[in-house]
Amino acid sequence: MLNRGVIPVISNKKRVLIYTVLLIFLFFYKQTAMAMGPVKFQDDMKRNVELPAPAVRIVCLSEAHTENLVAIRGVRQLAGVVFSTDSRWVFKGVPRLSRNPSAEQIIEQKPDLVLLETSWAEKNKTLLKELDMSKVPYVVLNRPKWGQMGEYLDKLGALSGRSRDAARALIFSEKILHRAKLRADKMAMPRVFVVAAADFSSCAPDSWGAKLIIAAGGAPIVGTDCIPVERDPQFVFYGPQRLARTGNLIDVIITLTDNGRGMPAVSKDAIMKDPRFKNIPAVKNSRVWEMKEADLMLPSLIRLDSSLVTCFKYMQKKL
Repeated sequence: MLNRGVIPVISNKKRVLIYTVLLIFLFFYKQTAMAMGPVKFQDDMKRNVELPAPAVRIVCLSEAHTENLVAIRGVRQLAGVVFSTDSRWVFKGVPRLSRNPSAEQIIEQKPDLVLLETSWAEKNKTLLKELDMSKVPYVVLNRPKWGQMGEYLDKLGALSGRSRDAARALIFSEKILHRAKLRADKMAMPRVFVVAAADFSSCAPDSWGAKLIIAAGGAPIVGTDCIPVERDPQFVFYGPQRLARTGNLIDVIITLTDNGRGMPAVSKDAIMKDPRFKNIPAVKNSRVWEMKEADLMLPSLIRLDSSLVTCFKYMQKKL
């Protein structure tokens, strides 16, 4: 995991040294990868993919896959990432690509592999055809679901040549969840509602965010009869009227900022001052909080511990 502290100014000589070390690492890692032999793989679009060796240079157009590659120590193998990738996890020199890059922009990074999310790939089949024509290998993986991280990490480890690191990351995540359970066992289970954006959508029952709240010791109010958001089914439409009507069940409200759907966020102040919500226990008891969407909803092992701790604290304290 990268240092989150103040980033020092790096001189040109040091920068050259860093890139030299990185090139040496990639050279020797490529030799090691070649020695591992070919990788035969069926991705989540049921495509059979064969690589001559585990990928050394990976262009990753998924924030979730990128962060999980970092979690299994594959950060130096990233040859390109989507522009919205959190800069805390990826080196500054790694090229940033648009959310819908051209095949030429991808090929320019000389990848051994392009890693995509299934939902994104299904909407960008023209790009997939162009990659096929250019003989650039790509693999499409579903975002990991809660409780299925082991299978997902097996795939990520095999593709990147980091199966051992993937196994260690899985063990570490299990320890994190065990600590979260020990914390949660000491408290009552507060009922938590997530305001995802200005449309008052919320997290879906089977979303990463809902499962994370449960693991942190809460009971998410998810609206099992609500309609999923078409472009992002991890969210469901809930609405402010329903929130006001059912608010007597809500002990804690978490409102998400920096959402990936391009919708305005709802601040905690706006919720606290809205007369429609004045009788909600969370509002009356000053238990309304803001949290970055990715920290709650992105299935990322690198965020897991801090996200669980944050949720636990929000469910315990007042403004």
